[in-house]
Amino acid sequence: MKLKTYTTLALAAVALATVPAFAQVQISRDGRPERIFRPISGLNGKDIQFLQQAAIINIFEMKVGQLASEKSTNQFISEFGKEMITDHKMAWDELKTIAAAKDVNLPQDLPAELQHLLAHLENLSPGQFDMAFQNAQRNGHAMASEKFKSEIENGKDEDVKGYAVKNLPTVEMHYRMMLNKETMMGPTKMSHGD
Repeated sequence: MKLKTYTTLALAAVALATVPAFAQVQISRDGRPERIFRPISGLNGKDIQFLQQAAIINIFEMKVGQLASEKSTNQFISEFGKEMITDHKMAWDELKTIAAAKDVNLPQDLPAELQHLLAHLENLSPGQFDMAFQNAQRNGHAMASEKFKSEIENGKDEDVKGYAVKNLPTVEMHYRMMLNKETMMGPTKMSHGD
């Protein structure tokens, strides 16, 4: 019986020794494969571009949300604006933390074309503002959704991709809210089948 056990152990040792190097997996101290234990870290150009685009998206949404909450006489648009401020402030704070850890400088101001758009919206009458705001939000969230999806597919750094994965559902929810003219909170809150 003892001989059989020793023979089995010896055969197992020989089998392990002859496994090609590429088939062996480094195991971390906690038992996970090394490639999972150490997620990919390090930015590629796509990651840096995404961080900068996400910064601009958040800054714009907070500013235009403030404008909507103050200027619009439409209850939905006013509530939507308040939700943009809340949601994009949280996303902005998270983005700044990631960028600081990766040593990436984020823009603090909007590019000229978005500054012009904000100025244009500010000068419209309330009725004109409401229509222009809704168009800008539909188009903006559709474009933002594509940028987030592109980072998920083409980015390298797991923290940056993780930000995109985490925040994409919110971007898509904002788009649906605008289409359905329903918010998550307040008087225009969407029905959840209650």
